Formats: sequence, C-alpha cells, structure tokens
Amino acid sequence: MTIILSTPVARYEEPTIIQIKTSEEVLAHRQGLSTLLQECVNEGSSIGFLAPLSADDANEYWTAVASLIPQGNLHLFIFLSPTAEPNAPPSVLGTIQLLSIPKATHLHRAEILKLLVTPSARRRGIARRLMEYVENFAREMGKEMLTLDTATESAAMEMYRRLGWEEWGTCRDYASWPDGRRCDATFFRKDLGKSS
Repeated sequence: MTIILSTPVARYEEPTIIQIKTSEEVLAHRQGLSTLLQECVNEGSSIGFLAPLSADDANEYWTAVASLIPQGNLHLFIFLSPTAEPNAPPSVLGTIQLLSIPKATHLHRAEILKLLVTPSARRRGIARRLMEYVENFAREMGKEMLTLDTATESAAMEMYRRLGWEEWGTCRDYASWPDGRRCDATFFRKDLGKSS
C-alpha cells in the first residue's frame, strides 16, 4: 500500500513535546518513530516485539497506530529535537501513548503505553518529561487515575517510583524479552486527584 503524505513535518528550534492528533501526522513522523521502535526493541526493551525488529514491522505498527488516532481513545506524544541540517526533519528521541478506557465504568482512568526513549538519548530526563507531560494532559482530560505496567527488571522501575507511582502487583511470566525469554511485569498506578 502506498501512502502519500500531505502533512509537512514542522521545524523546531529547541527540544519539544508535541501531541500527534491526526493519522497524517503519525505518518509524517513514521520514519523517526519506526527507527526509535527498532532501536528500543533491538537493544532489549520488552515492549511487545521480538528482535530483531524489521523496518517493515516497525512501519506496520505505526501505520496501525495512525488508524487508531481518529477514534479519540489513543493519544500519541513525541519528543522532538532539532537537527543541525537546515531542511532535515527533527529527530524523534522519545514517545509515549495514553489510552483512555472507553468502558462506562472506567472513564475515570487511563493507561500509559509504549514509553520509548532512544538508547543514545537516555538519562537526559526525556522519559521523565514525557511522563509529567502526559500526567498533566490526563488531569486536564478529567482523569483521576493512571495505570501502567513494565518489565520487573526494567531500569524504568526506579523512575516510576521517583515520580510518585505506586506498585500494586507483579505477574510472573507476564510477557517476554525481545529474545523470547519470559519476564515478569510489575503494575503501577498513580492517583491524579478527583476532577472538580
């Protein structure tokens, strides 16, 4: 399938977080998002894919995300950094997704998905900035609680604790590492406060 992109990628003068609101915007950033996904999976992050992750499979994933954005329950944010080349698009250094639960009995909460930071840009505060941005976004939506899960041996565990997230359980053999070995997952929640 050939996809024609009509949305140009904007230039930014400094690192910034933007919300991707349309399918066209996802596809405009798909190359950078696919590279980011491949780097994270192929270096060992347990995020739903086996390594080595091909460019075709990464592109297919983001095309699927693009088709979900118009439904309104999935919110995508990316962390962009300007490039030195004048006409080059900004580099995608990180991304995060927020899923609003559409069930009537779950409207008070949302779930954090696919927090990714390119390995070469880690330990610069990008993951923390993405998390704080999405927490504030969820508050503005009227959400009262967020949930997420992560591999129990993940380096992200300590970050979630520092950001005030509460562990509420661990499931043995919940998922797999990209090399196919099983891994446990730890579940977290964070109260955002009741909406007024």
